[in-house]
Amino acid sequence: MQQIRFQQTIEHVAHVSGRGYWSGRPITLTFLPAAANAGIVFRRIDLPGRPEIRGIAANRRETNLRTTLKVDAGHVEMVEHVMAALYGMDIDNCIVECDAPEMPGMDGSALAISVALDRAGMRRQSAPSNDIMLTSPLRVGDDQQWVMAFPSSDPGLTLQYQLDYGPNSPIPASTCTYQLERDSFATSIAPARTFLTESEARGLQLQGVASHVTFRDLLVFDADGPIDNSLRYDDECSRHKLLDLIGDLAMCGLRVQGKIVASRSGHILNGRMAEAIRNLKDSQTPNRNQVAA
Repeated sequence: MQQIRFQQTIEHVAHVSGRGYWSGRPITLTFLPAAANAGIVFRRIDLPGRPEIRGIAANRRETNLRTTLKVDAGHVEMVEHVMAALYGMDIDNCIVECDAPEMPGMDGSALAISVALDRAGMRRQSAPSNDIMLTSPLRVGDDQQWVMAFPSSDPGLTLQYQLDYGPNSPIPASTCTYQLERDSFATSIAPARTFLTESEARGLQLQGVASHVTFRDLLVFDADGPIDNSLRYDDECSRHKLLDLIGDLAMCGLRVQGKIVASRSGHILNGRMAEAIRNLKDSQTPNRNQVAA
């Protein structure tokens, strides 16, 4: 018989500050404890009425290179690393106050957020967690880019990301497989940084985006490897894609038991898989031995 897992929130308030990659402006996030079943809620304290946007797939808006959530006039973007840190650190319920629409870029990873959440501590709540055990395969994407979810007899969630942009890409091909665990997330996945090619970076800056970002702020690849930087792991790029995958999947609002494999997917396909898992849960009935979400 599977042991019941209870929901968790943070014990103390936590803060993270940095500059936004897109805007360049200083941004502060404040993480607050939240009630059971609240989920992850972003609160825009810079807007009148302090609107709240839940971190769920239904609020997702498809945007390139980042994950955006929107409700009425309020939106937040670049939320994938925040969502990944909360999910990876086993936090079900949390209010994230932000003083800008964009989340801080930090060093292109979720390390600083994960460390702040770890220091904040955890408080177990009385409500059982909202879980789903995958019982049949799910797939989104096409033959070139896809995400698949499978049932698995292994406990918890196992993820694999297959990264291969072809022989002409300066970004090395790699595959990373990881069983999600709080104890290892902050050392194995959270430190993996955002990456792109030099031509992509120059193109963004020509558009007036990320003009303040240097080669030391994330991984920028040319034919010889990272420019003015070094890898934290040989497979750091596929580890970072796993980080993004975790953050996007967290929008299903469920603790998933099963295996998820992604190949060359990005935020759009990851988000569609989160929607597919949420829809699967919504189609299930309580008498199928599932805890109602």
